[in-house]
Amino acid sequence: MEELEKNPDSKVEQEAESTNDAAQENKARFIKMTLDSGVAPIEIRFSQINSCYRKLPVAYRSYTYINSVVEGIISPEKYSYAADETETGIRLARYNIREAMKAIEKFIIAGRKIEFVSVRVPAKWVLETDFYSVIKEIINDYGFNFPDKLCLEFPRTVLFEDKEKARMAILSMKLLKVKTMMTGCGAEDCPITPLINLPFDYLCLDSFVTTLSDSRDKGTTIAALLAFLRGLPADIIADGVYNDDQITALSRTDCFGYIPSSGYKGDVTHGRLRMPLDEAIAQREEEEY
Repeated sequence: MEELEKNPDSKVEQEAESTNDAAQENKARFIKMTLDSGVAPIEIRFSQINSCYRKLPVAYRSYTYINSVVEGIISPEKYSYAADETETGIRLARYNIREAMKAIEKFIIAGRKIEFVSVRVPAKWVLETDFYSVIKEIINDYGFNFPDKLCLEFPRTVLFEDKEKARMAILSMKLLKVKTMMTGCGAEDCPITPLINLPFDYLCLDSFVTTLSDSRDKGTTIAALLAFLRGLPADIIADGVYNDDQITALSRTDCFGYIPSSGYKGDVTHGRLRMPLDEAIAQREEEEY
């Protein structure tokens, strides 16, 4: 007691250590609860990207879900942008790429002729001194033989990073035969002109733009936007299709494909919006017609 009076900081340190020990114990307990539940802490799901013409899958977009006994099921929309700013986000991106490569191999073994599987990566990753070497190392360490089936999916915030570094990072992927895509294209906070110098292979339209594709008032404007984007060149994917009229409108503008929304109402039968890998592999595909 006398020592604490002479050195009150030691009491604070002891309390901090006690709090930290309790936090570590809780963390270990939560991890054990998650593992004991039999539910994987990290789960990869897939959405089909359909051809606008035959309305069957030609590629897949992957999503990483976090399963927590404390927070429940955490979708990528809830954590991605916060995680992007951290080292944890980079580690998760590396994990996601490896899981995407595993998925691609399973699609190929099953005889599926898909164009690619996309995997989300942080926008700030383009600021790596040598992004080419980073991705090449991941591919080589895994022993992956199908880089042309892998597509790195950048959020639209990549447009606000160093433009020259972003351009070189994206361009260097072509040397590895790895595809690149930017999502959120056409969103309210997404500038269009920077895309002229960024050689993405695919541009994924924001669902807001997709919704307007069959609009009588805005349809012509959206068609003009798509014509501009197609001239970059980049193949266009529309996210969040709600009905068959939108699919028809998108096919007229020569879109590569579309992703159905959870509220889709039409004649086409789609798989679940975000399905397990086995369910995705079991789907029929474009080439079967």
